[in-house]
Amino acid sequence: MKVFKFNSVLLAFASSVRSFAPVRAPRLPTSWQSTSNTQLKLLPPIISESSSFNVAISDDMVDILKYVIIIASFGGGLIPAAIAGNQAMFETLAGKRRGGEEEIPEDYNPKTNFDPTMLDTKNRAYVESSGAPGPELPGSALLFPNERIPLVDIVAIMGRIQDFNSLADWTNLPSATWAKASATKPPMWLPRATFKVNMRKAKFLSWPVDPKTGEPIGGEDLKRAEEKRIRKTGALIGDAALDAVWDTWAWGASVTTPDKVDATLKAYHSTVDTFEVGDFVSAAIRGRSITGLSALTFVAIQVIAYGTLFVGPALRQYANIDIGFGEIGFCDPETCLRVFS
Repeated sequence: MKVFKFNSVLLAFASSVRSFAPVRAPRLPTSWQSTSNTQLKLLPPIISESSSFNVAISDDMVDILKYVIIIASFGGGLIPAAIAGNQAMFETLAGKRRGGEEEIPEDYNPKTNFDPTMLDTKNRAYVESSGAPGPELPGSALLFPNERIPLVDIVAIMGRIQDFNSLADWTNLPSATWAKASATKPPMWLPRATFKVNMRKAKFLSWPVDPKTGEPIGGEDLKRAEEKRIRKTGALIGDAALDAVWDTWAWGASVTTPDKVDATLKAYHSTVDTFEVGDFVSAAIRGRSITGLSALTFVAIQVIAYGTLFVGPALRQYANIDIGFGEIGFCDPETCLRVFS
């Protein structure tokens, strides 16, 4: 009988602690002592039902707490970082690969900052359009630029490049002269922003020609109309064109090295006077495709992470649906809808 069973449990507990203090076994109330066996059988099973109820609540609470802890532990830092990462990714895919107009940080130190043009606010300003007339760069739509890329802007850049040494003084870059750099093989890292400033300040050498025809790129009429303007030091060049040139050797990276620039220039600008437009566009598309592949990989990682930590467990626990992504969360084996089984 349940009441007497409860009494025996208390007696066992009392006997287990008798060495600490004298304990007298509790007695049943007088009214209960006079109760017949038949009446005791009619008493509600308070103890046993309460125990089962408590166990059931404990199991549910464990699952809920486990889910809450996972969200607090991983989601607390993952979600804000993912939001910032996704915003930067979409801006990059949209063509906003701005690398120069950022504000000067409060802790800026020229001895430790690898961008020597940080204080050149004039040439670092983002240029949406140079106002150049004439045709666009052929195939530029495949680069997904945020602004129009005039062919004249590309000519203005190529006309300033003789070889990879035209981009920067590689041996005197901050990364190469860094105190902790190797004395024999120092890292020569050219930031995107530094490249843009150097190109705008560089001297125009000549209008490149098509090596197959010998004709000026864009035609004689375009050359006569624009050569005088783009020859000026500090001539207006759109950032979209500078980014297109940069992507041919950097492949989405924020810095580049002389060996990459040298190898890439030989493919479409082997001499100061010649320029292969088709090969240049192909190189730019390859560089942009790396950015797209990286974005796709980033999205796939997020799908796996969110599916494993949040979506999958929530669907198993609250919707009785199993879409995979681990085993966290309870899904009733008899009624669970397994999507990929």
